[in-house]
Amino acid sequence: MHLRLNIFLLGIWLGLTGCISTQHQLPAPEPGQLAQTQSEMQAEAIAFQMKRRARLYDLSWPLLEVNAAICPNTRRSIGVVLADLEMYADLIGGLSAEQLETHGIADDIHVFHVIKGSPAAMAGLTDADFIRAVNGEEVETDKPGELVRLIRQGTEDDEPVQLTVENPDGTRTLEVLAAEVCDVLVKLSTSSALNALAQDKTMIVNAGLMRSADDDMVQYIMAHELAHLALRHARKGTWNTIASGAVLYGPVLYAGGAVIDRTLEVFGQNSKRSFARQGLARAMWFSQMFEAEADYVGLYMLARADGNIDGAAEVFRLFAREAPASTWLRYTHPLTPERVAALEIAVKEIQAKQARGEQLFPERVE
Repeated sequence: MHLRLNIFLLGIWLGLTGCISTQHQLPAPEPGQLAQTQSEMQAEAIAFQMKRRARLYDLSWPLLEVNAAICPNTRRSIGVVLADLEMYADLIGGLSAEQLETHGIADDIHVFHVIKGSPAAMAGLTDADFIRAVNGEEVETDKPGELVRLIRQGTEDDEPVQLTVENPDGTRTLEVLAAEVCDVLVKLSTSSALNALAQDKTMIVNAGLMRSADDDMVQYIMAHELAHLALRHARKGTWNTIASGAVLYGPVLYAGGAVIDRTLEVFGQNSKRSFARQGLARAMWFSQMFEAEADYVGLYMLARADGNIDGAAEVFRLFAREAPASTWLRYTHPLTPERVAALEIAVKEIQAKQARGEQLFPERVE
């Protein structure tokens, strides 16, 4: 009781005497200077995020186009990313549509990016253009998805689609013949993890990977994820989980392992191994096989796209530097030394085929 009274009286005393202030402060900028600095930083952020996304789309295009013969699902594309103001803000991330308007970005359907090497780029479409008509029909929609549908509809007969485009220099008409590409949506995640993943018909690349890896590494990881999608590993994994009974015992193994991990942590016995992840690995016994297969088929996909297969294994050396445990701890993925050594052998296999002028298709296991 006395303790509570003392605390109460101390609170009253502090309230009366005032809080302790700082002894040093940064100079206060003028309102105009602050607004200018904020505007400059936002403009820099917009340009940076657009450049990162452009890099992502440009690296993905040759993989999606040249490997259409391998992918189970394909679509026709002219290679352009469209966005209205709200979607533009989502793609940039962290800024509202209203803030983008203050930087001169109009409330319209924008050609957010024309992908390098795509039919749209070769036809002369630019990021400064606005599409006003498709095959002579004026665009009467404010939805990017509907405009994409109109463009695809215009290419159904394997004929060039006619686009009327407008920019500050005037209006012109372009003819674009769409290409057959893997039906895969490429997305950028804000995660800082050195990783990427594939799910459904979507490939997601983390910003952390884009920051840390060069173009060759990023493109190989994208090829790896594309291989997962082309080989339907997610669907096969679901079947294996059900057929093996792992759908029942997997959660038990993982939860039991998590309890052991937590117990060891409480008693100060931190193990370098995670029992939860070991339980998950036992339940997903097929995961390592699928990962190794995606490494192999992804390398072929990269080679078919004229990517640098010599630099593919470097991404696993990067992973090893950032996560040394990956060189000896085996969970759902093969060890990084195994992946590097196996890829080096596969590179020689592909190079031998290239020297003989053979088609680049991965060897099948009999």
